[in-house]
Amino acid sequence: MHALRLAFAAVASMAAVMAGPGSARAMSISPVQLEMQSTGGGSRGTLTVTNTSNAPLPVDVAIKRLTQDENGTRKYHDDAQNDFLVLPPQAMIPPGGSQVFRVQWVGEPLLAESRSFMLFANQVAVKMPGNVSGVQMISSMGAMINIAPPKSAADLTVVSAGVDIDKKTGKRQATVTVENPTKTHALLPKATLHLQAGSWQETLGPDVIGAKIGIGLVPPGQRRRFVLPVAVPQNVSSVQASIEYGVKRQ
Repeated sequence: MHALRLAFAAVASMAAVMAGPGSARAMSISPVQLEMQSTGGGSRGTLTVTNTSNAPLPVDVAIKRLTQDENGTRKYHDDAQNDFLVLPPQAMIPPGGSQVFRVQWVGEPLLAESRSFMLFANQVAVKMPGNVSGVQMISSMGAMINIAPPKSAADLTVVSAGVDIDKKTGKRQATVTVENPTKTHALLPKATLHLQAGSWQETLGPDVIGAKIGIGLVPPGQRRRFVLPVAVPQNVSSVQASIEYGVKRQ
């Protein structure tokens, strides 16, 4: 492994020399979310990193365990190094080219509850030759990986709903706090939300929730508060909400 890293660093340094100072470096990663299981065929997945720049892109991969609070604030933990096998662990991606990374869960096959992680594709910083000056723009892209126990199903229930008023703009939007009572992670875009206040009502389907809110992860046994993309009329001071959740895993 030490020899591999030395060889990789040498190639990366050569790429920096060929690219020259000021070369744009950028990447994209697809998909940005992997849904996997701890056993069987679902324990494997792939991610593709594309070099969207005009220079060679040296990349290595790191995976960190992800936790978050009720407001969705994330924390990353460095204790996932033995849970995954990623091949290749490093790559030199040519300009405009792509690299497929194979991801294999090798952690506990019979998880007690879902676990979430972030895979980061990090551009490797290279040492510039003494006669070359410039600023290196280092890129990093992440994809969420959720590992579910086998034969498990998630659910969401509504804890509360309300109205959020932006202090700067005065914009009034509906909010909802949901709870996941199961041992499997839940995703808000798998749900349909119904909001009502008197004669006013609004329904948000999975497509709208996914496009406006994103992944919407709710870990096992936790709550999550969401500000919804719904404008609330001025005469509405309180909101009622109900939810239909339909994700199942066989």
